Amino acid sequence: MKLVIFDMDGTLTDGFAFEENIYVRTFAQAFNLPDVRIEWASYPHTSSSYCLEAVLRERCARTATPEDSRTVQRVMIELMADIQRRTGRCTREIPGAAAALRELRRRGYAVAVASGDWEATARHKFATAGIPFDDLPSAFCDVAHARTEIMQTALARAAAHHGRAAFDRITYVGDAPWDVRACRELGWPLVAIGQDDQATHLHSLGVAQVLPHYLDLDAFLRAVEQATSPRATESNLPS
Repeated sequence: MKLVIFDMDGTLTDGFAFEENIYVRTFAQAFNLPDVRIEWASYPHTSSSYCLEAVLRERCARTATPEDSRTVQRVMIELMADIQRRTGRCTREIPGAAAALRELRRRGYAVAVASGDWEATARHKFATAGIPFDDLPSAFCDVAHARTEIMQTALARAAAHHGRAAFDRITYVGDAPWDVRACRELGWPLVAIGQDDQATHLHSLGVAQVLPHYLDLDAFLRAVEQATSPRATESNLPS
């Protein structure tokens, strides 16, 4: 059996329908911290839990507590729900994502989710996007800051779910440079989702299979089978 593990934000779901920056508004409301800067690209771990740690260290000179985490998740979900009620804007699926999940499972693939979001906020996004999720093995930043640890936890949970010691092949589907770094570190094949400048950047990072969406299911399924681990070259290695 082959396993396909998906990232969530930007890969299965598209949250750019929100004009407001949810993270900035969340920190302002939860901790009275206005104008928080979210430096995803510079963080060593691109996960919501690490973002919380980084912001509280920088702005409050303290570490995050479990209560801080619960508060941020609650406020973020309330803000997303409020925006949807007032404006109709909400998290949407990347075109064809739900159908791609169903088709993979119909063809006998194991499917799992590994995201840098919290499980509670992820569940809200999946529900509003209409993406089937409840019976998928998954791991989120509740278990670790590091994306590679989240991905390996999702793998372990998928193996337990399917009663297997290992899979014949593991392919990850992501959309960002941190997905490239994680797959390079783990040696996992990567299919990237991105368009225009984003797609060009992903190709420059050594990703061979980059698709704009899932509407061409045959192209996506071919990419899953043909994907390789992102190649490291002198131009895309960290300086």
